Amino acid sequence: MTPSRPRSSLPAALIAMAFLAFISLGLPDGLPGVTWPFIRETFDRPLGNLGILLICGTGGYLFSGLAGGSIVRRMGLGVVLTVSSAAMVASLATYALTPSFYLLIPAAILGGLASGAIDTGINLYGARRFSPRVMNWLHGSWGLGATAGPLLMTASITLGAGWRWGYALIALILAGMAVMFLVTMRRWEESKDAGGDGNGTATAIAPFTDALRHPVIWLNVGLFMVYCGVEMAAGQWLFTLLTRQHGIDVGTAGTIAGLYWGALTFGRLVFGQVTARVRPLNALRAGLAIALVSALLFAWFPTPAVGMAAALGLGFGLAPTFPTLVSLTPIRVGDAIAPHAVGFQMTAAGAGATLIPGALGWLAQHLGLVVLPVWLLLGMVLLIGLSEFAERLVRRRAALARTA
Repeated sequence: MTPSRPRSSLPAALIAMAFLAFISLGLPDGLPGVTWPFIRETFDRPLGNLGILLICGTGGYLFSGLAGGSIVRRMGLGVVLTVSSAAMVASLATYALTPSFYLLIPAAILGGLASGAIDTGINLYGARRFSPRVMNWLHGSWGLGATAGPLLMTASITLGAGWRWGYALIALILAGMAVMFLVTMRRWEESKDAGGDGNGTATAIAPFTDALRHPVIWLNVGLFMVYCGVEMAAGQWLFTLLTRQHGIDVGTAGTIAGLYWGALTFGRLVFGQVTARVRPLNALRAGLAIALVSALLFAWFPTPAVGMAAALGLGFGLAPTFPTLVSLTPIRVGDAIAPHAVGFQMTAAGAGATLIPGALGWLAQHLGLVVLPVWLLLGMVLLIGLSEFAERLVRRRAALARTA
């Protein structure tokens, strides 16, 4: 693997605001897994209709993810964060107020557009400026939002307020964050050495076709798609599996679903510290091994206690994968191709996070919820295989470059 390199120093205030941006991004992401059983009852929809909303959200995410780098360069990250946060508020408010299931479709598209723009912009910003440790902590803050969202929604449902008030509460929180981004908009403008070598020298962006020909990028596309397919499948369907397949009560199942995201957050805090002392690749391998064992336990599921431990282990083990791979992107493919690579990766992540859980919903409707633990186990095997193959390719290309 190519050696790490120093990142540009940034004011602590900007880092703190990046953390808040990821908290806002994570808050809505875990909600469908808790709310869908109640939404489908409210509107009398079949189980598989969750896939419609997920696919619509993906369409918006893919569009803004691919165009995110260009949008940020033209508008500035502060504008993108402010507008996207406001769009997310509008999406969540529609969920809270809609009298019809069909109005949720444009709301899902709007939420996807907002999420993709924030995700691509912040990840590109962080990949160039933050160390692997900070990137793990940054994505841990996303997990903090993804943990708080289901817990807040579960509290709203169990206390009798209902799922609509849960969405209204999350919308109110994001409205506050949108105001914060509006007030601090200028702080996000890139410095003179942004995107360069840290010495004031700008790095030219390679043509789009160069990125298309880079084999490491395509392996990373597969990695991000499978990873997010595993992570979000567990997050979106865990609550339904626990309540419908294993007969666990709503309060306990909602808590476990929230703790899954909590374990993901805690894992990123832990692995962020680990990557300061060991090679990021070794931390990545350790996490994947933990997640594989947890997927095996989840497929077994002899008791609810073992199932809870497996869910926590899966979240903890998956924790370092996404931020570590994002952080290594400029090192592996170079600064000139990195903006395209990050856009591709975020698009693949959005596709995996939505299409795979949506496909699982369709399969569950026909084959039963047993498809979830089967996919988690298969996905982990694929993830480990792709990760090791990508690392070998990076090493081989680096060796050829040294020889040349």
